[in-house]
Formats: sequence, C-alpha cells, structure tokens
Amino acid sequence: MPKAQESSVRLKSYRQIGAHDWRRSGYDTFSYDSPFFRQWVASQLAPGRAEILSIGCGSGELEHHLTELRHAVVGLDLSHQMLKRAARNGLDLLVQADARLLPFGSAQFDLVMIIESIGYLMLDEVFQQARRVLRKRGRLLIATYAARVDTHPRYRKWRMDEMTNRLADAGFRIDERRYLDVRRNSVRDAPSEDRATLLYISSTVSN
Repeated sequence: MPKAQESSVRLKSYRQIGAHDWRRSGYDTFSYDSPFFRQWVASQLAPGRAEILSIGCGSGELEHHLTELRHAVVGLDLSHQMLKRAARNGLDLLVQADARLLPFGSAQFDLVMIIESIGYLMLDEVFQQARRVLRKRGRLLIATYAARVDTHPRYRKWRMDEMTNRLADAGFRIDERRYLDVRRNSVRDAPSEDRATLLYISSTVSN
C-alpha cells in the first residue's frame, strides 16, 4: 500500500477511536488502560519540572497525568479527532503535526516521549527530529509493544536491537533498556524480550 494511502487508512481508524474510545475500537493502550503504567512512566522522569513533547499522544491520559505533576507537556498527534479527545481529557497544549517534521525550533524540550506510537513512525526521520528539538543532555523515552502483544495490523513491532542501533546512528546514547510486563494493576520487569509486553528504552542526546 502506498504511504499516502496507508496514512489515510490509519487516520480513519484514529478518527473513529477519537470520536468514541479505545475500548470500542477493538484495541487498547497501556497508557489508556493502566494507571500503574502512567505512574511508572512518571517515575522515570528526573526530579523537577520538565518541558516535555509527547509524540503520538493519542487521547492524552498519560500526558494529563504528567501535567498534574506540574510538568509542561505538549501533545502532538496527526489525528485531529484524537487531539479533541485529549483536550476533553484535560490536556491544554496540543499540536496537530507529522512527527517527521516537528513544528518546533531546535533545543526546545528537556524530554521527548514516544509511548506506544513508534510502530507507526519512520525511525530514522523521527529520531533525527527528536534530537533536533531536544536540549543539551535531553532525554528520549520510548515504549513499544513486544512481539507477543496483539496490535493494530499496521503497527510495526520493532525489536530492541533495531531501535538501539538506530538511536545510536541518530546521535543518542543508550542509558537503559528494559523488558516490561505491564498489566492494568502492575508493572514488572520481564525476563526477556519474548516474555515482555512492552520494550522500554531511555536515551540521552550525545554531546
């Protein structure tokens, strides 16, 4: 399927989710369904207030949780309907844009998050854009579905080594790699990639 047609199909799917909700779509996200996962992500942030860009913010439950902790969060998504739902969920700073061309100046954010959305993105382009908008020693956090998790058919499940190699090529230093077993009421470390539900990477802009 051509990229333009694939993007149109994906946007139609997210318009439907935005107009209704995740449960009625037949799919789900841990950010939506698990308050424990939202708390776990928040616990990975450095102490103090951060300026955060969330790429693929969707309906904004995680982002709203971070704003309640006094972080300044900009939610970015390609779907207008998803951003409308994020606004109803209490997120104020919202931008409709393509992650391949972020509409921000250089060195604008302390942290960029790509949580459960990277399977829809082109890694090299998005990593280069994330590096551009991050400040010196800024961090990039990624969480994506492991192979055994059911997802939308067009969601690409990147392996851990694929992501870390691309991050290094884009000028990031890998700080932490973890395999997580995320449930509605818990977040635990998994023993291997094949036993995980989410793959997690924390990386920092290389000097």
